Amino acid sequence: MRKRPTSEGKPSAKTSAHSTPQQADLPGIERASEAPPTLPRPNTRPAEALALLLRYGHLDQREFLDDAGGWRLAAAVHVLRGLGWRIETERVSVTLANGEAAHIARYHLDRAAGKPRQPGFIAPELAAWLVLAVAAFLLPLSARWFA
Repeated sequence: MRKRPTSEGKPSAKTSAHSTPQQADLPGIERASEAPPTLPRPNTRPAEALALLLRYGHLDQREFLDDAGGWRLAAAVHVLRGLGWRIETERVSVTLANGEAAHIARYHLDRAAGKPRQPGFIAPELAAWLVLAVAAFLLPLSARWFA
């Protein structure tokens, strides 16, 4: 027969004993919530949706269908949010062609989200430090070469 579990068991994963420590504030390392958004791959539905959001400031399914020829705007917005873009959803009431009322989603881009960054590029602050480190390393070597 199995023993009944007691409340004095092992701590759960939600306790502080199992939580990860906070990341140290190092220069050039940004937290995911503060990092600028990443651009989607070109020639994809998320890239088309982002271009329309940047151009018009808002986008709904009808506009996405007319301008980009795509049916899955919500999926494109989901991908963009995963890349760090802050997109707000507004529920809008519309009247259909048959006279019935319906609710659709209109997406708005948060302009305060920051500048996009392309993946694989180094932050400008870190690039400047890297140039200084290389110069400091090569300066003594060049003195030996030309001596």
